[in-house]
Amino acid sequence: MTAAGILASAREASGITQSELARRAGTSQPDISLIERGERVPTVDTLDRLIGRLQHSLISIPVVRDDAPRAAERISAAVARNDSDVAFRAFIDYSDGLAAESGIDRVALAIARPRSTGSVAWDAALAAVAEYWLNRGRLPKPAWLTEAGRYLGEPTAPHLSEYDLEPEIDNVPREFLKRNLLIEQSTLASV
Repeated sequence: MTAAGILASAREASGITQSELARRAGTSQPDISLIERGERVPTVDTLDRLIGRLQHSLISIPVVRDDAPRAAERISAAVARNDSDVAFRAFIDYSDGLAAESGIDRVALAIARPRSTGSVAWDAALAAVAEYWLNRGRLPKPAWLTEAGRYLGEPTAPHLSEYDLEPEIDNVPREFLKRNLLIEQSTLASV
């Protein structure tokens, strides 16, 4: 994850505006904006100071798999290019990463709140898959999983390939059903 993504995710999760963060950190709103747009890369000390003002911590966790914010960045880039295949691949990669880990390592991949992908359906899918794998390990769940913007208004079966069949409701995990996202359990494995 980039410094831009780290700062923006922490700020948005805190419900703080760029102007308020700038005031707290003794800098300007344009400086915060430049960092969040990736036009200025802060030092580690500066990034740590800024997210500290948001009551977040900058930590390093040894992982080789995508965490929720990185998966959201990949999906967001694919959504911007209207490339559903790449978005789906990023989603499956995230699911595979969660499945491959256990305990605190699985929690670490889901703990940080991702920025919106630009699609409520993909935001709901990320929350559902994180909750699905955390529930399988009886692990604690971060608050971002239950945010209002991570639920669809009506049941939706995403078009994943030209060979899609109508999903069987009995095969859709409850974490997806409650978000009105009709993705069968068998889809959550690498393809």
